[in-house]
Amino acid sequence: MVVILSPVPALRAQDDLAGKVSCHRAMVEDPQNQPHTKKLWDGYEISLGPARNGGVDGDGCTAAIYTVGGHVVFRTTGFGVIFDENHTGQDFDGDGKPEVVFLTDTGGGAHCCWAYTVISLFPKPHGLFDAPFGTRFEKDKLGKMLIRENIPGLSGLTTSANRPGAEKVFRVSQGKLVDTTLEFCPRILSPNNVAFDQEQRVLTPEKIKQLAAGLEPDDDTASALLSLALQHTFCGQFDRALYYLNLWPEANKYPGATRKNVVAAFRESVKEEYPDFAERLSSLSAVATAPTRSSGERIGWWLNDLNARETFPAAGLSAAEQKEIIGQVKDTSFDAPDSWESELRVRRISLGEADGLIIRGTQRLCGGTGNCETWVFRHSSGKWLNLFEQEAPIVSGFGFEQEAAGGIKNFLVSANSSTTRESRISFKFDGKAYRQSECYEVWVDGAAENIEKLPCK
Repeated sequence: MVVILSPVPALRAQDDLAGKVSCHRAMVEDPQNQPHTKKLWDGYEISLGPARNGGVDGDGCTAAIYTVGGHVVFRTTGFGVIFDENHTGQDFDGDGKPEVVFLTDTGGGAHCCWAYTVISLFPKPHGLFDAPFGTRFEKDKLGKMLIRENIPGLSGLTTSANRPGAEKVFRVSQGKLVDTTLEFCPRILSPNNVAFDQEQRVLTPEKIKQLAAGLEPDDDTASALLSLALQHTFCGQFDRALYYLNLWPEANKYPGATRKNVVAAFRESVKEEYPDFAERLSSLSAVATAPTRSSGERIGWWLNDLNARETFPAAGLSAAEQKEIIGQVKDTSFDAPDSWESELRVRRISLGEADGLIIRGTQRLCGGTGNCETWVFRHSSGKWLNLFEQEAPIVSGFGFEQEAAGGIKNFLVSANSSTTRESRISFKFDGKAYRQSECYEVWVDGAAENIEKLPCK
């Protein structure tokens, strides 16, 4: 008999723990659980219940998948085992065949220690992957399964209830979990993401000033700093991760919580997956402060430059949207590359009260001093609109001020003139497009900046 279950994306994990076909034997010598059997498909069945010779030490419950001839092809054992009927029957690996999902408790009832096990029965039974309790399973726009997992960060620097963490997104490809987090970073690092927005709200300008003055971070602040550093690491934005690490005070009454030791612990936690970044962290001197180029205290931060992975498809833009955007870029560009798709980099951003895009040239649309033509688009009435009516600015640095006009944040850019000199322009939204609002000339002498306000041309 084939079990056909309707797909239920992004179910709450708590619902999975309420499985009817289950066995719970944490600290129970004589469980009341009755054995269960259930037919699956293609001749397979499951058997789940108290283990015949099990006790209370982690081997009290067991579940097995077996063939019609009684041959066991998979088994899991723990304090408790649940047949996850919410997700069993869904296709995790994209082969058009349903999978089987169990939850197994290896910690004696604590939510920390339940884990999902996803098993494929095609072309022969094999485990696809394990995932911790709390992992979210949902479908993308094409109906492909996403595995969204919160990865715990450093322990010991916050309370256990406020332990830092960051999200990774996986797909199953060729029978293995593949990290596809970069594809989803524009949405993860967005005010529309509740977790990211909450962490950003914790780090108020006043809180950052207190950290700079040496005040020890409280539990919420410590968790936000480490979570944001980890999330930006997962998203390949290493300069931004360094910025959050560097906000940690240099000194602390607890020797293990000085900035040097926190950075060292963070480096150890990421060195296997991100060896190049770990190498940068190997010296405390490598931890850079956030760029200080700003007009007073108005700017939130300068954004990291766009990288080769930030493409139209990675930003989740359709072919029609891509055509719409490139058409407007062509009209305001100083040159024409052989391929607009290869030339341009794209990043989703928030403009305040509207979603936005940063579009940036990389080769043909760049000069010899590191300045590249850069556009800002806003989303309005279902369309992407270029905020520059004339040629877009050719700049090296870019970011958004806290000040906004018409719900759109001011756009601040810098352009290198030489190694010690640059110009800066603040653009203000006038209801239709960005207009030059304030202009500056900046000379850099070591760590000091000499800023002169000039009339805008």
